[in-house]
Amino acid sequence: MLKFLFLLMVLSPWVGVAGETRSVNFATFQAADKDFEFEPVVPGKFSDFIAEMEGSKILALVHTSGAIDGDVITMQTSVLRDEAGELGDFGVDCQLSFTSEGEGEEVGFLLGGVCRIIQVGQGKELRKVLIIPPTNVPDTTQGFEGWIMLDEDEASGIAFYANVSDK
Repeated sequence: MLKFLFLLMVLSPWVGVAGETRSVNFATFQAADKDFEFEPVVPGKFSDFIAEMEGSKILALVHTSGAIDGDVITMQTSVLRDEAGELGDFGVDCQLSFTSEGEGEEVGFLLGGVCRIIQVGQGKELRKVLIIPPTNVPDTTQGFEGWIMLDEDEASGIAFYANVSDK
């Protein structure tokens, strides 16, 4: 794990403006309603975003303040249990590289990395690795309130969303 985090930090472009900090907001949802479809972009404030996700359940919500270019943001949520002497594991584990590009009012932010989805036990045997390419994420300080989907795994019904803010 440490080798992977080191690799992400080394490979991250260091082109941002020194001192440009943001809060990175990252959310993971799983469809609960079989007819629910995740939207690629969800405009609006946080309450609008959560309301739009009706038909899914939130698995994790991460808010990091003071993120700077090159930081690695991690999120892990798992339920581990003994399943007749074997380990059952249901969860999501992500390591995302946060980068900035541009200068002044033209700064853009990217988030990308690796997310693992594990659903082992209770008759399931899903182990999925999603490579999320660096994706432009909306910056609420630049006039767009909203969230963008980074990726979706249709087999598990799990989707990942993000934005950045100054709070």
